[in-house]
Amino acid sequence: MQASRTCLKVYAGSEALAHMQQHGLQASDISMLLGASSGPKWLVLHGIDQWLMRSFFNTRHQALHLLGTSAGAWRMAAYAQQDNLAAHERLTEAYIKQCYSDKPAAEEVLATCRSIIRDLLGEQGAHEILQNPYVKLNLITTQCHGLTAANLKLLKTIGFGAAALMNKISRKTLGKQFTRVVMHHPDEHFSSGKLDDLPTRYAPLSEAYMEDAILSTGSIPLIIEGVRDVAGEGLYQDGGITDYGFDLPLLLENKELEDKALEEKAQEQTSAKGFVLYPHFAKYPAPGWFDKSWLRKNHVSRKPSLANYARTIMLVPSDDFVAKLPYGKIPDRHDFLKLSDQERMAYWRKTIALTQTLADDLDTIDWQARVEPLPW
Repeated sequence: MQASRTCLKVYAGSEALAHMQQHGLQASDISMLLGASSGPKWLVLHGIDQWLMRSFFNTRHQALHLLGTSAGAWRMAAYAQQDNLAAHERLTEAYIKQCYSDKPAAEEVLATCRSIIRDLLGEQGAHEILQNPYVKLNLITTQCHGLTAANLKLLKTIGFGAAALMNKISRKTLGKQFTRVVMHHPDEHFSSGKLDDLPTRYAPLSEAYMEDAILSTGSIPLIIEGVRDVAGEGLYQDGGITDYGFDLPLLLENKELEDKALEEKAQEQTSAKGFVLYPHFAKYPAPGWFDKSWLRKNHVSRKPSLANYARTIMLVPSDDFVAKLPYGKIPDRHDFLKLSDQERMAYWRKTIALTQTLADDLDTIDWQARVEPLPW
């Protein structure tokens, strides 16, 4: 029993914590599911994703709003399909099998990622996502401006370098070179307070642009070529640039939507309240891409607002669990450089197999006893 308790940590913001300590947790308590930017780190959440699809949300008949960036959006796109478990497995297999030349150009990486998205969606995935009566996909992509949208890699590198330096002074400086673009389900909109921390605009998802939208939010700057003209003219890259681990006023009132029908739906969702469920690979989410630390392991330079996380519940693999993974760490994109393709694939598959322990833990979890306050 003690070993089971050490593999998964459950953290909750103030309002969610009070609810869980008194009532535990039911699937009907959850209004929104988050999927963060992660690169290969999302593989450590495989067992959690499978459990949520198979056991927790499998009989749900009420709205569930999904919000994802980068690989998190890819996962959310699997959740929104009719056979979500099959879609999740297609994504997993295609992701594990991706291979590149010794020094791949950004165009090569983009083409490989596009192939992964096509496997994820299959023939009917885009249609199923938009027709799902309960599960509503939303994702965030980033429109680049100035040097960050340059064609030359040198100029682009200068632009992103300048953005990183300015971000150390203030997160709001990201607005000089980036616009957050929320691509939402055309019939509904996830509920949040006004997103005024950065320039933000909204665009509906469509079947015609579903592949490009999902691809653009995972296009890592300087590594993957961006996607053009996804939601209007321009270059679109990783949604994690602005929202890597999320610091947004979710499930709060939104006064900024111009579309009155969407605003009314958002207000209905707000009145219903509910909580945000957030499986994440780390207990300290970095709000934006530039808030990650390149020097210290498991460290972020800027932590999210506790107010924004008041209604959020995080499911996080424990340090003890991570220590028992191959190489004692969660998969990351450096594995492409440090391991052969065969070594990397074996490592990633072993990690996925071990995440079944997280699913087994969730099968018998006592939410009231397990939940803890947020660690920051």
